[in-house]
Amino acid sequence: MEKNASAVSVIGGADGPTSVFLLKRNPKLSLRQKLQRFKYNIKRAYVEKTLKAGGHTLDEVMAYIVNVHGFEELDKEEIKEEYNEMRASFLIQHAPELLGEYVTLPKLKSESREDLLEYMRQAQERTEKAKEIPSTEFDIDFHKFQISFEDINDNIHILIEKRFNYIGGGASGNKKILKRFHRIYKDIYRYYGVTEDDMKNKTKRYEEVVRTLSRKR
Repeated sequence: MEKNASAVSVIGGADGPTSVFLLKRNPKLSLRQKLQRFKYNIKRAYVEKTLKAGGHTLDEVMAYIVNVHGFEELDKEEIKEEYNEMRASFLIQHAPELLGEYVTLPKLKSESREDLLEYMRQAQERTEKAKEIPSTEFDIDFHKFQISFEDINDNIHILIEKRFNYIGGGASGNKKILKRFHRIYKDIYRYYGVTEDDMKNKTKRYEEVVRTLSRKR
């Protein structure tokens, strides 16, 4: 059976794991991209018009994931590697002063292959440095919930970090599994929702919820 993979990281946005990537300067959108953007804007306008205040806490979201969607929370030892990666990412974003000389990355010199590889090497070196900072100086409250399937490699998982209000998730498997993941993921966002303050001030939580519910999948 053909396998597909999907992974998203939405709520929390810039507070989530970081990646190194390049974008072309002043990219020209194709007709298809313009059509996708138009459809997204229409859906976003509908979401914003129909969205109502009624948010829930992350503790309530965690209970909802288990009780409504049947996820199981994984043991801390099972997610130790992911925890280390996440903690390093959040540290770089929220406490870079702990990194000393690695507090900032040198600017990318050019878009050449050599300079890009060097930049990625420096980014990885910075991440490794972040991992060395003891959890007594900086820590996160990280949880992973998962639904597993008959194939050992097939799963749907939801990630939650409570200190910085981050929700992410992903799935691995066939199209049916991926479709189920996207349906569950959106439902979790609807339940997480927004408060009156979020709606009034257009907070980051508001933006992330609206963006997620406006996605095609």
